[in-house]
Amino acid sequence: MREKTVPDDKKSAKDSTNSALPASRLGQLRLLIALDTLLVEGSVQQAAKRMNLSAPAMSRLLNQIREAFNDPILVRSGRRMIPSPRAEMLRLRLRALADEAENLLSPDIPATQTPAETGWQQQALLAVPPLSLRTPLIGGQPSPKQLANQLANLSSSHDPVLRFSRFLGILGRGAGNSRPLTIEEAEEAFSLILQQQVDPMQASAFFSLIHYRGTAAQELAGMVRAARQYYQLDDTFSPQADLDWPAYLSPNSPRAPWFLQAAKLLAQAGYKIALHGSNGSGMNSGKIEQAAHALGIPVAQNLADARQTLKNSHIVYMPLTGFAPALASMMALYPLFAARSPVGDCVHLLNPLQARASLLGVSRPAYRELHRDTAKLLQELPETHSTAVYGNSQRQLTVLSGNRDVAEFYPFRVATLLSLSGTESSDIIIKALHEPEALPRIGMDSFEYWQAIWAGTAIDPRLETVVTATAALGLMTLHNDPDFSACHTKAKQLWQQRHNK
Repeated sequence: MREKTVPDDKKSAKDSTNSALPASRLGQLRLLIALDTLLVEGSVQQAAKRMNLSAPAMSRLLNQIREAFNDPILVRSGRRMIPSPRAEMLRLRLRALADEAENLLSPDIPATQTPAETGWQQQALLAVPPLSLRTPLIGGQPSPKQLANQLANLSSSHDPVLRFSRFLGILGRGAGNSRPLTIEEAEEAFSLILQQQVDPMQASAFFSLIHYRGTAAQELAGMVRAARQYYQLDDTFSPQADLDWPAYLSPNSPRAPWFLQAAKLLAQAGYKIALHGSNGSGMNSGKIEQAAHALGIPVAQNLADARQTLKNSHIVYMPLTGFAPALASMMALYPLFAARSPVGDCVHLLNPLQARASLLGVSRPAYRELHRDTAKLLQELPETHSTAVYGNSQRQLTVLSGNRDVAEFYPFRVATLLSLSGTESSDIIIKALHEPEALPRIGMDSFEYWQAIWAGTAIDPRLETVVTATAALGLMTLHNDPDFSACHTKAKQLWQQRHNK
């Protein structure tokens, strides 16, 4: 059946009703077809090409889908569109629907089976692009319905290796049939890895598949939950620190850890600062510890030591190897893959001392949304353990994008901070500050110069601005204050008074 042509003088009237939800069954099926295409392509532009529509028309369909399901469905993350958890839950059902519709329209359908018996009566389905966007069945490839049954059977197995294979099946079935894991699935999968109940090749495949497709917020949230439970980070429910400050640096980074001086300023101002991180492996793996000792920042050997230290001091640094050695080992596998692992994102959100606020730095802008979205999911969870840490409506989070995985702010160009207060997200634009001239080091190596700046025996306005601007981000996060200028003024006062403590 052909669609009727709408006269030009009536197009505007028709367009004005595009935002309304389709009342007919045909219109509803068209939305499901569009949603299936969007989830397969992961792009409005590509979905439009697949359905032979213009990009604006596809965008209107997406808006109708969002209204129909009362869900964002696709959320922009950097240059990509990430499906929402609700959309991921619908993915396999839509694939099964597409497969069944394709079978119904196949010439092999028995003559005794009428459209009325199946409920598919809209011949207009023939006018739209193919319902099933996967490749034809080859060599007995399972249909989406059969795939769902296979995965369900694996989930009931008592063998952890077989149970884990279910998650690899979900992740690795190829375009159109694979999907990201749910929070619960990712938590179970990562728990099995931490408990060493899976084959090492399975664990490698797990990390590779997630990284290749791009980590989804619900997957990262599940991994964080598994790690926190495995290392008993939720045993003490009251906040033990004011500010959580992850610092996971590449051993090849030539920069000195100026962020430690900013953290020291805040600690001297009375805030309890919990730093945790690593510096990779090799000759420079102890850079953070070396700098911490030079500033008088205690380095804790384990979680109990860190908790006790923070009671007696206002700052502590926890190497990842001390409180989560398995995660440290996974992080150390980087040279084998030469690619980022989702574990590298997980460690940033551990918050091992349950601080009421977190200041995160990520090396790529696209990771900012991932970390904030994950933190928001964790705060919305009803479970007891995660709610104790993440469910506090007063918890603050700030994510900064730079060229290293730690919050260290070079404020000499316009920057956007991603903020989370409870479950409320916001973006903060910070104007660029004047950049003083970089001064050459004379007769000192990098570590000596770093020490001399703190001691005041060397003056470098540019690097002093880096320290005070970074401390200002900490103040903004601690007080949920978007006024960078006011916080920077306070940080500069702390810098001038640092030797009076």
